[in-house]
Amino acid sequence: MTSAIYFDGHSARMYQVLLQVVADRVELHGTDLQKTYPRADTRLAEPFAAAPAVLYFNDGGRCEVAGPGREELAAVLGYRKSWVVRWQERWLAALAALVLLVALIVATVFWGVPAAAEKIAAALPASADAALGKSALEGLEAKRILNATRLSDQRVEQVQALMNRIVPAHPRVPVRLLVRASDALGANALALPDGTIVVTDQMILDILDKNDDFDDSGAAALTGVLAHEIGHIERRHAARVLARTSLTAALSATLFGDFSAVAAGVPAVLMNMQYSREMELEADDYALALLRQHAIAPGPLADLLEYLGNMPGVREQRNMPRWLSKSMAYTSSHPSSEERAARLRAGAPISAQPAADPSGSPTAHSSRP
Repeated sequence: MTSAIYFDGHSARMYQVLLQVVADRVELHGTDLQKTYPRADTRLAEPFAAAPAVLYFNDGGRCEVAGPGREELAAVLGYRKSWVVRWQERWLAALAALVLLVALIVATVFWGVPAAAEKIAAALPASADAALGKSALEGLEAKRILNATRLSDQRVEQVQALMNRIVPAHPRVPVRLLVRASDALGANALALPDGTIVVTDQMILDILDKNDDFDDSGAAALTGVLAHEIGHIERRHAARVLARTSLTAALSATLFGDFSAVAAGVPAVLMNMQYSREMELEADDYALALLRQHAIAPGPLADLLEYLGNMPGVREQRNMPRWLSKSMAYTSSHPSSEERAARLRAGAPISAQPAADPSGSPTAHSSRP
């Protein structure tokens, strides 16, 4: 017989009882409570160091036994440690299990999740592209991140003419151009999954300032920007990133709880899409192939990348100590402007053919080409 605390499983009330195991039954005796349970229908939970022993009953009730009575209760009930408990009590076995768990998580994050995300993105219908693109654009406009262009209609028509020149004959989705003002994005371009390409006023003005007007060099640079964004759309990068991010969030929620982060994170991903280093280079390769197809030199695009890389905010990182900037470059998910420019000038190996019809389905992306 030992002192215990009993909960009936239906209320928060706590009963002070004496617990006694007699033959084939477990008896509870208290001032306000008298209960008897079949011994065969009781279960002793796995013990934890100094924590109370917990005895569960088939009607949802439970008893907690603290102090020295725990060991005696386990002995009387014939409790035998499971192989998991015996394993975790041996530090070498526990260490091996920890190493295997970490290896499994790493393999899942770096290989399992990307592979699953590719299959999910490939299975998304075209209607998903349209819905995601519409949602992203509405969100950017609602937050006043994108506003009506301040450029003339003539200037917008010039940009439209440049894009019309390079749009694939049979694009995966219809491609359309929007020119918008955006103080928040600065000189930038966005590729939405529904085929919408947004170019900011500042991007166009930076090219004009650099070349005074749309001369051959400026036209080639802006055409390269548009080709890069078409590459993101054709390769369905946004859907692949969204699927990967959602799966990673679901994995994190499974491991650490709080599944609300999975659903809540999707709008944030749509609004702050950033592609991986591999995808950015793939879009560059696609742009290079498209430029070659139309006999447009990639040099002006490379010059533009270096020009944007030297803008305030980006330039500060270049002034860091060499060892620090190098370490940041290795851990960065995006290749540097210098690296991308060098690849374009060297005629990087083409990993994407403009006429190809890839499978997958994107979201919203902010890309500084």
